[in-house]
Amino acid sequence: MNQWLKIGSLVSLVVLMIACEDATVDYASDIVGDYIVKTAIIDGINTDYSILPLEEAWIIDITKDNLLSYENEVNQCDSTYNLDVRVIDSVSDTAIVFDDDTRLYYSISGTQLTLSNDDDVITLVKYGSVLPPPSWTDPSQLTNDIYEPDNSLGQATRISAAGAIQSHYSAVCDDDDYFIFEALGGTSYVIEAEAEASSDIDLTISLFSVSGDSAGYSDDQTTTNVDPLLEWACINSGDYYFIIKKYWDYLDPGNSADDEKGAYTVSVDVTKALLKAPDPEIIKRHRSAKATHLRHKFFD
Repeated sequence: MNQWLKIGSLVSLVVLMIACEDATVDYASDIVGDYIVKTAIIDGINTDYSILPLEEAWIIDITKDNLLSYENEVNQCDSTYNLDVRVIDSVSDTAIVFDDDTRLYYSISGTQLTLSNDDDVITLVKYGSVLPPPSWTDPSQLTNDIYEPDNSLGQATRISAAGAIQSHYSAVCDDDDYFIFEALGGTSYVIEAEAEASSDIDLTISLFSVSGDSAGYSDDQTTTNVDPLLEWACINSGDYYFIIKKYWDYLDPGNSADDEKGAYTVSVDVTKALLKAPDPEIIKRHRSAKATHLRHKFFD
C-alpha cells in the first residue's frame, strides 16, 4: 500500500514539473504601458527630451501586441502627427522580439524603462496622459505663457509704463503677443524685449495707436544684439499698443519647421530722449531647421 502511495506521489510530482516547464511567463505585462522618452543616445548623439516642450516629445505606447511610436510633425502648425506601429511577436525576460525577427533589448529600473538597439539607447518614464497630446492636433494649445490668448488688440495684455517687467513666451506658429499701455503726451518711452540667455529668438517690436496708425518699429539693437529696443516720444496722451513678433514669422508664416521659440521679458519705461549713432547695416541670415525625428534611426 505504501508503495502505491509513493508511486502516486511520484507521478503527481512529475506531472507538476511538466506543467511548470510548459507554463509561459508573461514578461510582456512588465513593460506594457505608455511612456515618454526622457533621453536618447542615437548615432552617438545624446538628446535630452526632458527639457523639451510636449510638442517635441517622443512617446512610446507598448501593448501586448504592438509597440506604437508617436512623434509630432516637424511643422507643428499642422494638425497631424506621425505614428509608427511595430508588431510584437514575443517578449522574453530581456528582449522584445518583433514579427520581422528584429529585437530591442530592455531593462527595468523602478518606473524607468530602457530600450537598446546595438549602441543606440533610449530611456523612458511613464507618460499617463492623452495620446496624442492635444497640442499635436490643435496648434492653439502649443506651449505658451499665462497671458495667452493675447494674439489680437482685443486680447492685448495691459503693461505698466513704469518699468515693470513681464515674462512671456513666444511660441511657434506665428505667435504674436499684443500689449497695451497708457502714455502721456510730451513724455518719452523705451519699450524693450529681451530674450532669455538660452534662446536665440529674434524678436521685433511694432508700435501703433489704438486707431491702427504706426508709431514705431524696432528690430535689432546692434549687429550682435538682436533684442529690440524702441525709443519713442509720445505726442498725444492715450492708450497705445505694440506687438512682439519674431522676425522670421514675417518671412515664412504658418511654418514651424524653421521657427524659433523661447521665453523673453518685456518692459515699458519713461526715459529722456537719447541721441545715438544710427545702427550699422544688418544682414539677416536664415536659420536652418533644428527639428529632427529619431524614431526611424532607432527602430531601423
